[in-house]
Amino acid sequence: MSGCISMVTPLLLHMVVSTVTAAVFGSSMDAASCTMLSAVLVMPAAVWMYRKDMRQRERVSMRETRGVSWYAGYGVLCLVAGGVLNLAWSGVLNMIHIQEHFSNETQEALLAGRAAVQVAGLGFAVPLAEELIFRGLIYERMKDFFPVKVSIFLSALLFAVYHGNPIQMIFAFPMAVALAAVMEHGKSLAFPVLFHVGANMTAVVLSLLQK
Repeated sequence: MSGCISMVTPLLLHMVVSTVTAAVFGSSMDAASCTMLSAVLVMPAAVWMYRKDMRQRERVSMRETRGVSWYAGYGVLCLVAGGVLNLAWSGVLNMIHIQEHFSNETQEALLAGRAAVQVAGLGFAVPLAEELIFRGLIYERMKDFFPVKVSIFLSALLFAVYHGNPIQMIFAFPMAVALAAVMEHGKSLAFPVLFHVGANMTAVVLSLLQK
């Protein structure tokens, strides 16, 4: 029972902060600003929980085991790969005209905000907050109870469902699988954060260019 509680606690934290932020500021902020604020507010507690978990696991630093050059190279690769996967999967969904069957109002509202808010919030704050919650905490805690492949699947499924609408669920699941795989290979939260930043920034830049 305690294991189940430890796995859902980060998600509940994110839900509570997001709900309270929307209730307090939703009427005076656009969706992008509100989402950025909730991401910023959730980070201190998420960072504290993540550091506590890492101290318990006593993880070896990648800089000590593989060197700065490997760390930097893999980081750049993750950043680029995130953008490429975003473009590829978005292209597939556009080809099958999924927007004709499901609403994507949430995504459209987020990308309708001011450019600075989109870049700072969707491009950086949201990826960092979501990776702390879903890969740094939930995925890593799942591995204490399940094999790696099962943990990747379950954490990706949870990430997809948490996004709320069908289009975002379909988009988020393969993205989450890739994020967990990147985390598992690199053994550092920095890599899925960079991958996520690459994916989100690609969407933000494309949206801004179309305006």
